[in-house]
Amino acid sequence: MLKKYLNKINRTSHYNFDRSKYLRLDKNERTIPFSKKILIDLKKVISNSIIQSYPVEMHKLQNLISEKEKINKKYINITPGVDGAIKYIFEIFSNRNRIAVSIYPTYGMVNVYSKVYKYKIIRVNLDNKIFDIKKFFIKKTSFIYIANPNQPSGQFITEDNILKIIKRAKKNDTYVIIDETYIDFCEFESISKMVKKFKNLIVLKSLSKSFGIAGLRVGYLIASPHIIKILNTVRPSYDVSSFSIKVAEYFLKHIQIKNSFLKNIKEAKKYLINECLRRNIKFQNTQANFFYIILPNTKIKTVSNFMFKNKILVSSKHQNSFKSSRNSIRITVGKKEQMRKFFALFDKIYKRI
Repeated sequence: MLKKYLNKINRTSHYNFDRSKYLRLDKNERTIPFSKKILIDLKKVISNSIIQSYPVEMHKLQNLISEKEKINKKYINITPGVDGAIKYIFEIFSNRNRIAVSIYPTYGMVNVYSKVYKYKIIRVNLDNKIFDIKKFFIKKTSFIYIANPNQPSGQFITEDNILKIIKRAKKNDTYVIIDETYIDFCEFESISKMVKKFKNLIVLKSLSKSFGIAGLRVGYLIASPHIIKILNTVRPSYDVSSFSIKVAEYFLKHIQIKNSFLKNIKEAKKYLINECLRRNIKFQNTQANFFYIILPNTKIKTVSNFMFKNKILVSSKHQNSFKSSRNSIRITVGKKEQMRKFFALFDKIYKRI
């Protein structure tokens, strides 16, 4: 018998059209094409053993991440994206009280896994300007999940406030999960160095965003060796492909690719801000690689549909998800030339409505 409660979890993750034929400004992916040299280099990664063999060699990738994070590799565990890490966390804590605390709204898979594993999620709203640590603590909490910077709001909680949460959580025997998927776009530093001091801290990171390889599904978890040992008991034997591992190694060896990408995003954000100001359009910048253009609610669907017809994808599903950016479209920040293309079309439709 199938579990009836699973029927109530609605998932729509696939499309009935080819997204590669569009300018993809809807999912916070890298939209700037890789150079021909990079693609040629990646083709050299393909070999019979990579395709035919199960992935067994992760120590090279762990060493490269160790160098990047400036932390011993015993604190590092490779995961199939941050999604995989979040799923494993819900599994390993299932023997505790199935109560978790999370900023709301947050990354959608947290809500999905809470339903799958029958957790109660206590939602913390940070729309007000006063940071109230008490909101994160109720009795019998298993863990606290914080995406920092947050998705979808793009807000960031300072290190001082994060440390207050971690210290209090330690006293309460509560784990703190900090999802830093978007940290490389942020003006603040990672909290990952603190895992050596706090055994109740777990930091999640991804190569999908700033490294631009979302299709490879590679992430990693930074935590105490004890947590990593427990996590390895619930994961499948070969959950990250040999090809993904090798490509990830390439990008970590060529860190200038990521740095160049981050520079492009920074420049494009300045352009977006200036263009919105020039048009007297309200906007919300973020600490991530996405940007909100605030519009009257009646115009959002018209703008989105017009963009779609002209081969540009934008996101508008979030419009009621958090107060500060209701009635908006969200666009992934790409290269300045791509943002010019967006505004050229935006001007055509906005003047007509």
